[in-house]
Amino acid sequence: MTLDKDYTVGGTGYLQNPKDIGHGYDKANSGPAKGKDGKLTWHFNAPMVHDFAWGGADPDFIHDVYNGANGVKLHFLYKDNDAIKENWKKLQPKTNEMLKYFNEHIGEYPYKQYSVIQGGDGGMEYAMCTLITGERSYGSLMGVTAHEFAHSWFNHILATNEAKHEWMDEGFTTFISNKAMAYINGEDEGTANSGSYRGYLGLANSGKEQPQTTHADRYEYNGAYGASAYNKGATFLAQLGYIIGDEKRDEVIKEYYNTWKFKHPEPNDFKRVAERVSGFDLEWYLRDWTMTTNVIDYSIENLSSLDGMSVVSLKRNGLMPMPLDIKVTMNDGSEKWFYIPLEEMRGEKAVPNNWTVLNDWAWAYPTYELELDGVDMRSIKSVEIDPMNNMADVDKENNNWSLQE
Repeated sequence: MTLDKDYTVGGTGYLQNPKDIGHGYDKANSGPAKGKDGKLTWHFNAPMVHDFAWGGADPDFIHDVYNGANGVKLHFLYKDNDAIKENWKKLQPKTNEMLKYFNEHIGEYPYKQYSVIQGGDGGMEYAMCTLITGERSYGSLMGVTAHEFAHSWFNHILATNEAKHEWMDEGFTTFISNKAMAYINGEDEGTANSGSYRGYLGLANSGKEQPQTTHADRYEYNGAYGASAYNKGATFLAQLGYIIGDEKRDEVIKEYYNTWKFKHPEPNDFKRVAERVSGFDLEWYLRDWTMTTNVIDYSIENLSSLDGMSVVSLKRNGLMPMPLDIKVTMNDGSEKWFYIPLEEMRGEKAVPNNWTVLNDWAWAYPTYELELDGVDMRSIKSVEIDPMNNMADVDKENNNWSLQE
């Protein structure tokens, strides 16, 4: 690529002739090389990528290089603008923290460079680089960088077809970048994707949802596409932790990456890895969540007493089945926890020793009687389905029962 010698460029690949270019590629703060006839010719090489981009071509760019984890050089190219310099300087060590988080929780980044370049019209991922509009708040700059950088794993390395399976690209990226941001900012990773749940629930209750098997170009509404790809896709992974356990879910993500990097996986490939790691049958989860618009909706219908035994009557109102976590709070403040596995998943997640594991709930039965042996109904203060809000139930209002109401 031959340009006027004053233009600084960043992008996909490794610059092959840094001494002939300068611009901070040969040594820190170097200016442009001499060139020929006022021009420089840039040579980039990018192995194992399925797209590429160059950005910059700007005579007013600052180019910083940060030595990141595992020998990865992180390049930052941004305008020489006093209003944004501080944010772009602060971003650099945080981007390295993102790299370390993604390496640990997905798998090692296989390249030795990544460039964050001011440009574009928002934030857009490319192989080994991203273009981001730079005149934004520090929090926004950091958040967009985390999302676009995470795309290096969930798109460019795994290389799913994002027109056919956009939720595997945008959704998985949203899930892991939200967790990375929470970790880096010292916040609760367990609630990092609560916004994704809210976005999905808004879609599910909007009447505009289409199945995630819909081609990206065939959504009737752009908003429905966005909520399905980003929010419902992220909720798929977050909720998988509720089904098989967070530790198993995290193990699935790493095994999925190691098994399928550079191989263009499809949804069934992810499901098979998840089944192999967890020991669960997850056909029902992939089917109902991605191939239909069936919703999760469970309710507590009644609390009664039978021969001195308390009975909680539960009902599945939605067409999508799920296992249930249930908390019973007693008048003295003590708690009793119960776990009802779903028969169709052919497995049980690990639960604390003080939980009671009950008989499976078969999908064919819309109701279930939870029998509390030795528990006087009058000693119960409340009963709650999914008290930790890990299940995307479309109507939380009927998930609680209290004798005081």
